[in-house]
Amino acid sequence: MPGTKIAVVQMESKLGKPAQNLRRAEHYIGEAVAQGADLICLPEAFSTSGNILEAADVSVPIPGPETEFLREQAKQAGVHIVAGLLERGDDGKYYSTSVLCGPEGTLLGHYRRVHCHELEARYLSGGSEYPVFDVEFGRIGLMQGYDINFPEVAREYCRRGVDIIVCSALVPEMFAYVANMRLPVRAVDAECVVAFASGIGNNLYAGFGYMGRSQVLADPLFLEAERFDFVDGDERMVDLGKEPGVGVVEIDLDRMRRYRTKATLSGDLQPATYWQS
Repeated sequence: MPGTKIAVVQMESKLGKPAQNLRRAEHYIGEAVAQGADLICLPEAFSTSGNILEAADVSVPIPGPETEFLREQAKQAGVHIVAGLLERGDDGKYYSTSVLCGPEGTLLGHYRRVHCHELEARYLSGGSEYPVFDVEFGRIGLMQGYDINFPEVAREYCRRGVDIIVCSALVPEMFAYVANMRLPVRAVDAECVVAFASGIGNNLYAGFGYMGRSQVLADPLFLEAERFDFVDGDERMVDLGKEPGVGVVEIDLDRMRRYRTKATLSGDLQPATYWQS
C-alpha cells in the first residue's frame, strides 16, 4: 500500500491584506499538490495573521468566504486541507479555529483552540472539544500552537486512536525554543504523526516575529522500530527553518497502526493520583 503524503505550508500572512494572503496560500497549495500531497496543512490565522487586537474587524464567519476558498482548493486538487482562521462565532465571541475540508469540497468540521494565553484571553474565547475526523487514510485530530504546551491534548488524541495531529500554529519567536522542544514530546505522547504548520513574518502591532520551524514528526519509538538507519533526531522528518515554502513527507500509516497494536504505551497508563494537602 502506498504511504500518505503530508504537506506543511510555511508562509507569511500580511496584516490587513487578506486577498493577498489567500493568493499566497493558493500558490503553496499548488506546490504541495504537485508533490502529490494527500493532506495539506496551513498555519494558524493564515488569511489575516494574528491580529487579535482587531479581532472584531478581521475575524471571519465559519462557514464563509475563507472556508469557501479552502473547499474549492480541496475539491480542485482532490485533497484534504487544514487551515487556521480567526473566527467570529454566532455567539458574538472570537476564536482561533482550525477547519478541515475534504476532497469532495466539503467542510468536514472545525476545532476551536481550547487553550489561550492569558493575554490572548482578553480577546479570544477558548473552545471545549477535541473533534476527531475519520478520512480515507486515517483519523485526524486538530490542535493549534499554544496547545502544544499541554500534554493532556496529545494524550486525549492518543486515547482516541488518532493517526495524525495537525497543529496549525503562529508562535511568537520568544517561545520558539520551548515549542520546538515540546513538539517531539507530543508526538511520543500521542503515539502518532504531528504535522506542525507554522507562520513566519512579523506582527507589527505586537512588535515580535513568528518562529516558523514547520515540521512533520512521528513517534520516534515507531520510527526506530521501522527504520534500520534511524538515529535520535530523525523524528523530525522535515523542518523548514525560517524560510517560506512547503515540506512533504510520506509515511505508511497502516504500518504505524500495526505497530501501535503491539507496542503502545496506553495499556500501561495508570489513573492520575492527586495529592491532597
